[in-house]
Amino acid sequence: MLENDGEREVAHSAFFFLLTSVLLLPSIIAYFSCRLRHRPPTFIKLFTILFIWMAGIGVIMGISNLRATIVMFLRILIAFEALCMMYAYSYVYGEDKKIYWMAILMQAIFLFQYAQIYSIANLAGEAHLITSYYALFLLPLVLMHPSKIIRVVSILIVTFAVFASFKRGGLIALALGLIVYIICSNNIQSKGLKTFTYVLFALCTIGIVFYYLSMSDFGGVIERIASIGDDGGSGRTDVWSKTWEMILQSNFFRFLIGHGNNAVLLDSPLKLSAHNDLLEAWYDYGLLGCLLYISVLVSLIRYAIRQLKKRSAIAPSMMMMVTIMGTLTMISHVLIYFFLTLCCLTFGLLAGQERFYEQHK
Repeated sequence: MLENDGEREVAHSAFFFLLTSVLLLPSIIAYFSCRLRHRPPTFIKLFTILFIWMAGIGVIMGISNLRATIVMFLRILIAFEALCMMYAYSYVYGEDKKIYWMAILMQAIFLFQYAQIYSIANLAGEAHLITSYYALFLLPLVLMHPSKIIRVVSILIVTFAVFASFKRGGLIALALGLIVYIICSNNIQSKGLKTFTYVLFALCTIGIVFYYLSMSDFGGVIERIASIGDDGGSGRTDVWSKTWEMILQSNFFRFLIGHGNNAVLLDSPLKLSAHNDLLEAWYDYGLLGCLLYISVLVSLIRYAIRQLKKRSAIAPSMMMMVTIMGTLTMISHVLIYFFLTLCCLTFGLLAGQERFYEQHK
């Protein structure tokens, strides 16, 4: 038994250090396997540079808090490992239905966890459950499954979960992501009136769901959406203004390379993160880190558009994930949360599949 908090802290730090060390080697092997053998697309190379920069700045600026630094390093490593290993796997084996079933199982586990947290939050009188985003970020991968029934059920359950979470950002990302997915899917299969009909149907369905929820116990989410112009996006405009002020007040060195991991939350008098990944990246990892993240986003968008022009099978899910990630990057966070790992997993898997298709034409 550990006798005091200091011993527990040392034990926890030792555990995280060991776990990080264990994951570091396969991450390095996975990257060089991709880099030397599998010709990864540009966005994977840019992700790698970004992760190295984030890890380096996080370690340099956070060395005084060993446990928090190791946790940060571990989070980045897991995302990096998911990106490289999924790319390498699908590059070699192509489309594997076991991966889709894995995504369905993960989504079910996240939804079960969300339901458990939701019941506790209701008892505590709290709402706005960001845990619904875990299932949301897995949706583009689940929609690669060949079963139409599974795809429809997944959309319905995730839609209900996001609505019930009272997260306006999630609702916007979900709606935009589904519309983009429908448009891309139908552009690949056919053009013209059919695409317009599906989009119109999707918009009508969303409208009906909104009306139903406004008449039910979930009417609060409709009120929150309606009030977005009055409350500044739950105070986001104030948070963005304060974060930008903190960036401008930084000295040149900090302005360029940042203040370290999660620094906005630690330094802001509002005691809130930036609620915008670009501002967060700029303050935490400097102008260089922000530019690296922008280059990753631009590279992802260009890659997704190229797949759409080629009428690739991965294009609808790739475009949907880019839309969800881009939307939440602007009004919430992806870069500093575990959601980034789910994005990397999906991007790596889809890009690897596309390379496989190219080689086996």
